[in-house]
Amino acid sequence: MGWLAVGGFAIGLTAMFFISGMFGIPAPIGWAALVILLSAGALLLDRPRLLLNTMLFYFLLVPNNRLFGLLWLPIPGSVNKLFFIPFIAVIVMNWIQRRQLKEATLFPLVFIILTGLSWYVNGRPSIFNTIQLTLVMMRTYILWYFCRLTCTFENERQLSRWVWGYIIYIAIQFFYNVLWQRAPWARFHPDHSGGVFGPEGAGAAHMVGYMSVFGLLLIAGWWVSAGHHARPRKRFLAALTALVIAYNLIFMTDTKHILVLFPLIAFPFFIHPSVSFRLKMSLLAAGSIFLIGVAVYFSTAVNMSRVLQYVDTIQTSPKGEMLYGVTVDLPYLARYPWLGTGPGTFCSPQAVEARTRLARQYIIPYRDEERRRTLFGVRGTTLTSSVIGGTQTDFFILMGEYGWLATAAYLGFWIWLIVRLLQKSKRLPSHRLLSGVYIALACCLLAQLFILGLVGMLLVPPLTYPIWILVGRAWDMRMEEDKTVAPEEPNTVRPQRKFFGHTDAPAPQMLRA
Repeated sequence: MGWLAVGGFAIGLTAMFFISGMFGIPAPIGWAALVILLSAGALLLDRPRLLLNTMLFYFLLVPNNRLFGLLWLPIPGSVNKLFFIPFIAVIVMNWIQRRQLKEATLFPLVFIILTGLSWYVNGRPSIFNTIQLTLVMMRTYILWYFCRLTCTFENERQLSRWVWGYIIYIAIQFFYNVLWQRAPWARFHPDHSGGVFGPEGAGAAHMVGYMSVFGLLLIAGWWVSAGHHARPRKRFLAALTALVIAYNLIFMTDTKHILVLFPLIAFPFFIHPSVSFRLKMSLLAAGSIFLIGVAVYFSTAVNMSRVLQYVDTIQTSPKGEMLYGVTVDLPYLARYPWLGTGPGTFCSPQAVEARTRLARQYIIPYRDEERRRTLFGVRGTTLTSSVIGGTQTDFFILMGEYGWLATAAYLGFWIWLIVRLLQKSKRLPSHRLLSGVYIALACCLLAQLFILGLVGMLLVPPLTYPIWILVGRAWDMRMEEDKTVAPEEPNTVRPQRKFFGHTDAPAPQMLRA
């Protein structure tokens, strides 16, 4: 085996000398890096938990190749695309061996069939762009399926460790924002409150705001399950963490639209039957304090007259015109609007890069206008970099390129997941952590469902991967026995207790019976 390994390395190095010029990398360095990459892939393929932890460490703590957001590392940009190769390989191998999970095969078949029909009836556009975009749209499903297949949580201790690890990560974003703003408030522009993702770039502050919503929902899930009988010290620390996250969300990130949607997102907590009336009142009190903070922020930092102007201009904004294009105008843009214009031909990044006809009509002019305005320092919601002005959202890509049928299938699968999580929570005892986490994850998926129509969320791993990994790992989790009350074994004699000189031991004939 040793000689075989040496011979294979030598043959690969020789072949690398002939093709290294295509990549601009010296042959010895390129082949050594490729061997290390393949060896690491083989190692992680057999260790799914290590693979998930490595992927999350890369996306959450090494954003833009900066370790903890501070120290730059020379990591190739294509590494982020390699993580899903083991996921897909494991799923395909299990499908070949006819190992399929329950409640997990109908959606991909329907979505892939509709994608193939859309690709065929629209002149068969680039097959590479079609496959690439379809894999992006199905990232969440792939993660959910892989986690169900390989690394379901074994007990609630593992679940608690994961949930609180993610909550603490979200809370730490506040201290990063204090570092960027040089104050515990938005001293500069709120867009600088990008947390570990840095103060530069557009959208990082909103990303931190969305994650803050997920953190608050997970804390609420802990509070209504394991939290209400936890020690006072733990409850105090949980309340303090929630206060830090809520302050960061309201006063630092300027994510106004998610603040408006938050009561609707948290609504399942107040209608779920497993949450007692007392716990609902405690959540209502916490929510009232949260809404008071939102009202204070809107009254001091937001000009309400400008907000009303923003609402009036949504219809004529780039996002409004794109919404009109994928609904009313789509029958005139596509031969079969139910199947869309074809993957990679309308509003996806692949369409913009290829400068397709519809991208030149609906997206590229606004991109050019944004460059001109940015050159003169003009800001505003009409720009495509803002949430209101953004034209490339996951909902628009589904509606425009995949068609109305594929959009209904995709959103239907998402809604089905939310309903199933709420049903799973209803069947569990209310004091178990898993019950509250199911409700919180259902609310997180509901929040992501709203975000789909606002931004391109599926292209942002920190927003999607942690929540969907939690959903997948907790989906098939079995309830461990409640050890708080140990059941008595049959045919055993209880210890004798004395009451005023007498014992409660049973009679001898009862023991013989």
